[in-house]
Amino acid sequence: MMFCRHCGANLLGDAMFCVKCGTRSAVASDDLREPSPTAMPHSVRMLSLGRMSSAQLIKLLTSLDEQFARIDAIENGIRSAYELMRRNKTEYDIGLACLLLSGLIGAGALHYAIICEPWNHQDPVFVLIACAIGIIPLLVGLNQLRVFKHNVENLLPALYPAIATDERTIADIRKTMRPTLLLLPASCRNGKANAYILQMLICGRADDFNTAASLWEEYDHRRRLEQLEWNKVQETRKQTIALVISALAQVSQAFEAKRQTRTLQDLRNDLNNRH
Repeated sequence: MMFCRHCGANLLGDAMFCVKCGTRSAVASDDLREPSPTAMPHSVRMLSLGRMSSAQLIKLLTSLDEQFARIDAIENGIRSAYELMRRNKTEYDIGLACLLLSGLIGAGALHYAIICEPWNHQDPVFVLIACAIGIIPLLVGLNQLRVFKHNVENLLPALYPAIATDERTIADIRKTMRPTLLLLPASCRNGKANAYILQMLICGRADDFNTAASLWEEYDHRRRLEQLEWNKVQETRKQTIALVISALAQVSQAFEAKRQTRTLQDLRNDLNNRH
């Protein structure tokens, strides 16, 4: 809709002149037009979640769910990278341990061959067996160190930039999600809540966001209570096991004390009989 820049009256259709004051409308500036939705602030353009239809909510939450899924996938990749680093360190430790073990076995075999069992004997089988056993951890250790060296030279240098890139990607995704997440209650700004609310809307158990959010809060509260009860059960079970072990230890001590008392009594009786 167009407005007259002189008197502010509405311009009918594609009129070239204002019917009220006669000012030409062909040179009307853009600021006389009705503000477009894209020029309005986000808070004004965005409908309240409580007033959105089910289809609009499903579309909005589906987009959020996809972004949460992307974040989860990237975070799983980061965790896998850190796990690979830890495994590489473990392989290095195993390699060093195997080399140390092979060195000890080799030293023991050499000591046995030179000092305990000279080679001029007819049957140096035990020495050969010890040497063969020492070769196995030596080969394992060398292989583990080779894998560690390969990872350090080729794999690990590429992991750190990849992890940094993934972390920046997650930050960008969260920045993109922030305007929409600010419309949600604080208890619903996570992937589990979003997926649950979306499921309630899709299956028809909720017709609007407020109902779906209430269902999520009830479910989350119930889940937390169940987890709390489970923790209490586990703690009670641990305490029961500890009490049983303590009782068994006390019973064992009582039997041992009774046995020692009986032994002392037998010795005393034996001494009395001798006298």
